Amino acid sequence: MKKIGLSLAVLGLSVGLAACGNSNQSQFSQSESATKTTASHASSQASHSSRQVTSTTSVPAASSATSNSKLAATSQAPQDATTLGYRVFYTYLLQNGSPADIQTALEQHQLANIDVTDVSGKNVTSNYGKGVTDVFPAHTYTVSGTPLAAGTVTYQVIDENTVRVFAVPSHFQDQRWGTDHAWAQAQADAYMHHPTIMKVRTPSAQLLDLMKTTRDF
Repeated sequence: MKKIGLSLAVLGLSVGLAACGNSNQSQFSQSESATKTTASHASSQASHSSRQVTSTTSVPAASSATSNSKLAATSQAPQDATTLGYRVFYTYLLQNGSPADIQTALEQHQLANIDVTDVSGKNVTSNYGKGVTDVFPAHTYTVSGTPLAAGTVTYQVIDENTVRVFAVPSHFQDQRWGTDHAWAQAQADAYMHHPTIMKVRTPSAQLLDLMKTTRDF
């Protein structure tokens, strides 16, 4: 066991928490590892700003309306959005720790306040992108915890065991987001048109309960 290695590891992570607009890119294995969506693409090239997360499966670029329509057609509302969100975050955290590491971090409140938020229909740049009006498709959520460096995952539900992850920056600190429409639109198009697929894993009942109940106020 890596002891509390998870709490240190997550401090080096972002979705959509703690990545600024210039985070490092991450690549994960296809079936066992989790998705790291926290890295920002504020400074990356428009055609290459989406990160590899868990799978090599990508959605081809398309217009915003067409893309959202296609994404909605392959998505479904989760039976329990909150529980699925915790499972997504668990899968993501496994990139930097074992289940025992995650449990220890939660028990010692080095990881807490994990929340799932429905962002369907909300602006894909949180209104920071100048002139960017694109919105997230139906059944899109974010899940994150504290510390902020633990990361944020922005994902659309495909089914109860599969989600589509968008590598949305958690912070939009690059000034070009607010001043350069062409640049901001290119960044948004890059991460929205090239999501990756995550196969969601399930924590033990005890660990899932800890994820739901551990709070630091």
